[in-house]
Amino acid sequence: MTEENKTPEPTQICSIRIGFPVTSDEQAIEYKKKLTEILSGIPNLRIEFSLSAIPTKAELNASGLIH
Repeated sequence: MTEENKTPEPTQICSIRIGFPVTSDEQAIEYKKKLTEILSGIPNLRIEFSLSAIPTKAELNASGLIH
């Protein structure tokens, strides 16, 4: 392969953090599968997946986020 035809090396990484409510673990996993399918053509793709409870107002107050 000549220098003219060489694909440039990536110099940046794109990171997107998306949060949305779900009604079950299964629903969240289905969304993850759909996103993985959509992005599957991207080389070296890494998806970080996690579920967490929505914090209550009391928890938010304790952390100082709500006054």
